[in-house]
Amino acid sequence: QFYRQLHHSASRDIHSLEANWRRGHYTLTRVETGSRVLCLQYDDRKILTGHSDNTIKVWDRSTLQLLQLLKGHKQVVSCLQFQEEVAISGSYDHTVKVWDVRTGKVINDLHHHKGAVSSLKFTTDTLVTGSH
Repeated sequence: QFYRQLHHSASRDIHSLEANWRRGHYTLTRVETGSRVLCLQYDDRKILTGHSDNTIKVWDRSTLQLLQLLKGHKQVVSCLQFQEEVAISGSYDHTVKVWDVRTGKVINDLHHHKGAVSSLKFTTDTLVTGSH
């Protein structure tokens, strides 16, 4: 029952999104980021982008102003996810980093991969990562 309701809701959202695109009911804004964006996630307040220059940038979603620059990876940031003020990122440098988005500081640095980290997903009690 849950999945049936979820599918119905997702289908409705997709149709609404497609209709808005066809009618031109959207705003396209180009933001100069300074390097290639390889991954991103957003919520109602902010956008986080992972970059080819080894950084993560935190943007204000309404103004598109840069709020925070997270530095710590030694190679490309290939994946990220955030929830509230915690972000987790994976990189070609074989590491996974846990960040405090408010301060821009690394909370934890995980060195468990033998290849580039290509995917990750976390919940409050679980972190799953994948690598090449």
